[in-house]
Amino acid sequence: MHYSANHFNGASTNGEVDEFRTVYEKTVSSTTASYNKTFGFNSISVMAGFETEKNNTDYVRATGMNLPNSQLYTVSTAGTLTAAGYSWGNSMMSVLSKVDYNYQEKYFASASFRRDGSSRLSDDTRWGNFWSVAGAWRLSQEDFLKDNPVISNLRLRTSFGVNGTLPSSDYGYMGLMTYGSSYMDSPGGTVTALSNDNLKWETNYSTNVGVDFGFFRGRLNGSVEFYNRDSRNLLQDVPVSRVTGFPTTLANIGRINNKGVEIQLDGDIIKTRNFSWSAAGNISFLRSRVTKLYNGADIIWYDPTGDDDDRAQFIYREGASTLAFYGYEWAGVDKTNGKSVYYVNDPDDSQSGDFTYNGRGATYDYNNANYKIIGNAVPFATGGFSTNVSFRGIDLGMNFIYKLGGKLYDGAYKDVADDGYYWERIRAKSYYENMWTPTNTDGTQPALSGLDLTDAQQYTTRHIYDATFLRLKSLTLGYTLPKMLTSKVSVNKARFYFNVSNLLTFAKYKEADPEVNAYGTRGWETPIGKTYVFGIELQF
Repeated sequence: MHYSANHFNGASTNGEVDEFRTVYEKTVSSTTASYNKTFGFNSISVMAGFETEKNNTDYVRATGMNLPNSQLYTVSTAGTLTAAGYSWGNSMMSVLSKVDYNYQEKYFASASFRRDGSSRLSDDTRWGNFWSVAGAWRLSQEDFLKDNPVISNLRLRTSFGVNGTLPSSDYGYMGLMTYGSSYMDSPGGTVTALSNDNLKWETNYSTNVGVDFGFFRGRLNGSVEFYNRDSRNLLQDVPVSRVTGFPTTLANIGRINNKGVEIQLDGDIIKTRNFSWSAAGNISFLRSRVTKLYNGADIIWYDPTGDDDDRAQFIYREGASTLAFYGYEWAGVDKTNGKSVYYVNDPDDSQSGDFTYNGRGATYDYNNANYKIIGNAVPFATGGFSTNVSFRGIDLGMNFIYKLGGKLYDGAYKDVADDGYYWERIRAKSYYENMWTPTNTDGTQPALSGLDLTDAQQYTTRHIYDATFLRLKSLTLGYTLPKMLTSKVSVNKARFYFNVSNLLTFAKYKEADPEVNAYGTRGWETPIGKTYVFGIELQF
């Protein structure tokens, strides 16, 4: 695959012209061989292959100044020329294989192996071996269950495997320099990245055990699955001494563990000639923990999504959640003066502070307080459920999603509910409604003051909220005209429908949309809106 983009900007009023060209190239070569054989009750298939992939981007830009006139607007006619460009990309080579076997459609086994090498890692670490094994037993095909009037499907399955994750940067292991600088009219270079020749694949060891079942000739179906995933050599940007000239560098930092249970059910509750009602639902429980950090030290990191200045601060700490918010513990508003109060959280003395508040050491100045883990963005459970009803041509479908437990960090609300940083900005209505004043000493938001310009911009529990919500994600109401009417105009089916998305939301957090990203944070991105669609479906 080859893709190029060209841009030309005509002569400007100041006699300057730009031309640039970007070329994206992707080359993939794949060769596989397979063998399939059935003998008696046995069936086997084997596959082996070799694959290569190369991605490359070339960029060139030329700028011309002092054009002779407005009609000659190419860089070749300019009196002064400047140019810039770059070329970057990555490549991978893979050897892969797989074997599948089953006996009488009752017993299944499979195994796979692949070896991958990537240019994103150094010569010593770029190759990784990844494999998996799996097996299943279809009990419902056994003689003792084959004609069972209740159990229509029953299958046990399990798998274990190892896969790899590469650094997102094409040159993350290299020490890089740029030569776009100059010194005393001589060309010069600057270091732009630290090297790490020991950078490795992030490897994920996954175990799955599950059961699939069906009852009453398929009227009720479902599955229950337990999973456990250990991620080793976790890839992460970590803080380094600023003596190096850089705040962070990419490294393998440790191990994390994700384990949980997923349950899914679906079935036909009522099914007659003119009326049917079906429902489905799923729920997932997840526990995510940092199990080991290679140097034993905590690692502070920031939400990588959005462009609003590291909207939330997290910490990796052994034994803690992988999405542990890290910041000051906000105690609330002092009723006597309207100031924000912070718990000091001295690890050696719980009473240490400028004064005590609710029996704990506290301060008005967050600089005198200590950071601590202030919340966990990993919910207790997530899932959804749906229902569909149809009666004499009328159909109604509803789909819900939900989240139970966990916290969200509103990195945008702090900008519209601050008490002095953005003095000229119009604040959120809820801030004014709950702001402390001499006549509203029970206000839950601090008094407005221009004396403390940074208080509201700190990472604190003041901006953490309960993430629990239930949302009607979609609702569809339709009507299908009787065939006796549509057949008269040579139409097989005619259906009118109305669909609305995100119609209703029930949440503990009322200020903004509770459906946030995987990091449990909200910033200045456009919130999810409601959409209304009217339509007609015709089949001829």
